[in-house]
Amino acid sequence: MGLFAAAIYGYTFLGERQRPLRSKPPKSPVTIVSTDDLRFHSGPVVIDVNGVVVPLRELRLAAEVAGRVVELSENVRAGRKVKKGQVLIRLDSTEYELEVKRLQALAQQEAAEENSVQVGIENTVELQSLAQKQLEIARQERERINSLVAQRAASASEVDTARRAELAADSALVELENRRRELTAQLQLVTEKRSLTQVLLERARLDLSRCEIQSPIDGRVVSSEVEEQSFLPTGTPFITIEDTSAVEVRASLTADQMFWIWNSRSVLSTLAASDPDQAGTAVSDADRINSAVSATISSVFGTESHQWSAVFERLDGVGIDVNTRTYPCLFRVESPESSLEGSSSRQLTRGMFVDVSIETQPNQLLFRVAESAVRPGNRLWLNVDGKLRIVPITIVSRAGDDVVVQVQPELDHLCTLASTRIIVSPISDPIEGMPVGAQTPSNAEAGPDKTGQSASPAIGDATSNSNQTNSSLRADG
Repeated sequence: MGLFAAAIYGYTFLGERQRPLRSKPPKSPVTIVSTDDLRFHSGPVVIDVNGVVVPLRELRLAAEVAGRVVELSENVRAGRKVKKGQVLIRLDSTEYELEVKRLQALAQQEAAEENSVQVGIENTVELQSLAQKQLEIARQERERINSLVAQRAASASEVDTARRAELAADSALVELENRRRELTAQLQLVTEKRSLTQVLLERARLDLSRCEIQSPIDGRVVSSEVEEQSFLPTGTPFITIEDTSAVEVRASLTADQMFWIWNSRSVLSTLAASDPDQAGTAVSDADRINSAVSATISSVFGTESHQWSAVFERLDGVGIDVNTRTYPCLFRVESPESSLEGSSSRQLTRGMFVDVSIETQPNQLLFRVAESAVRPGNRLWLNVDGKLRIVPITIVSRAGDDVVVQVQPELDHLCTLASTRIIVSPISDPIEGMPVGAQTPSNAEAGPDKTGQSASPAIGDATSNSNQTNSSLRADG
């Protein structure tokens, strides 16, 4: 009882212990952030892609005449270089030489026949002249006999004799005329035969010249399928040569990358100069892009880096590759040989993997920002008049540590450049329109403010923990 009374006395007179009040400083309504300038991008936009070297063209040479290979050039081997006009193989030409000689003899024989017929025509014409005179004499004789008969000085038998002489002379003249026409037709036939023989002779000489096969271009032998003393039938391919005067590089570009090529100022100016009506439809007329778009081909050989100048040649096909969903493009390199100071030249050869840097001149407004300012989902955080503005962007290319971007929609529709800066520091919970303030040296060094709160509790600076950074990425993504 005594203990119970003591407990009641202590609870009653000593009372309940009051818990101390803890006051939380008020949260600052403005998030302090670090910002950077919004810079315009001027100059070309470089698009970097990978490519593979392909030959400009390949020629497969075939034997145009049949024959046995009697001479084979030492360069008719895979990998060897050949020059234009160089004799690659010679075929046995004995049969073709004999054919040429036969046709030449036949042409001479027909020329003699033609001359003989011509002489016959000339002789017949002279005989016709004599027969005409003979006919005139016989006609005069008949007329004289007729006059004597009228005077009763000649008999009827003399009249018949004169008429027979006239008819004989007329018949001889008609026969000579027929003979002349026959000789003229024969001359025409001989002339046609000579023309045919001349054509056959030209064909024989052409076949004879085809026994010597020369290289039509400067190039490199890809494959060879012929040996000396082997027989080549007509039309049999025996060698494949690729043109080395120029090469092409095939690269696959996405639709976004092709967009900047199609909208390059150099391309549009070229289209406008050629056809002003087509300048606005450059995107659909991809096949009209020409050498206005330049590119640089580069490759590394050991410790040496070689470069070649190239131009956009054409699309390799009629549209998008259905497998890769990209545009196959060809870049033409006019000078495959590359020289580097202090080293030997290097040549682009088929199958090489190279880097392609395409220089475009965009006709749209672009900006240059630090790579760290690009947020997940390709977005930028902007400080516009003290408020957070989240805008989507399109990454065009990279330039060193910076990124060339296009703001979507255009920045001019959002704000003015004078009041816009890029936020480069992370924010724990970014919300469109939230108030933000620029970080100043006094904010960074002041420590606790009047309320006892840190000057920048909401920004994730270099000392922020990983959880805060991850939450920022998740909120923006």
